[in-house]
Amino acid sequence: NTTDITLITGPVAFVYSASTPPGPLLEISDAEEQGTLVPWMGMAPFSFGNAVFQVSGQFTNLSQLPFTAAFNASNVVPGQRISVTSHAPSFPDGNSNAALTSVMLVSQTIDGTVSAIGDEGGFTTYTVTLAPYDSFPALANQSGQTTLLSHPNTVVVYADANTQMLNSTPIAVGSVVRFSGVVFNDNGTLRMDCAQIHDGVQE
Repeated sequence: NTTDITLITGPVAFVYSASTPPGPLLEISDAEEQGTLVPWMGMAPFSFGNAVFQVSGQFTNLSQLPFTAAFNASNVVPGQRISVTSHAPSFPDGNSNAALTSVMLVSQTIDGTVSAIGDEGGFTTYTVTLAPYDSFPALANQSGQTTLLSHPNTVVVYADANTQMLNSTPIAVGSVVRFSGVVFNDNGTLRMDCAQIHDGVQE
């Protein structure tokens, strides 16, 4: 949109529901920003009730995934990495938030231990127990969130023939692995459409 004057990318830190004043709002932390809106103390609060939600065009196999890869205002969750646009010239006086025009789910990296390996709908699945410092378990227990995750320390990763296997050793149960891709909140379960797999970092 040519009227958008700010682009901010970062992890979702908090989500307020529409029924919880002053929601619906989300906060982005540790953001990279371009434009006129400058986050206060590293935190950027935005209203998203009228924003358009979408997934990065890098991921073209969403319709083939064996789950509904949905990203929208009702299932955005703290820990997901997003890129947002806004045409607000500044954060309004007397109110800490500005309106978003668009919200895009973008690639992020998780690090963890593989607890199970399987096959589902033509994809290899890896059930990953996240490192304790990962943003999903760290942010999951905040009160007042729109969506609570059933198992915030676990992500099910889906890899297909297009996933780049950059790991130096075969993946087995107990392997520490780093996965990059987009993470969806599927009714309380975190699922990743994986683009790259690397050797993990010991926790």
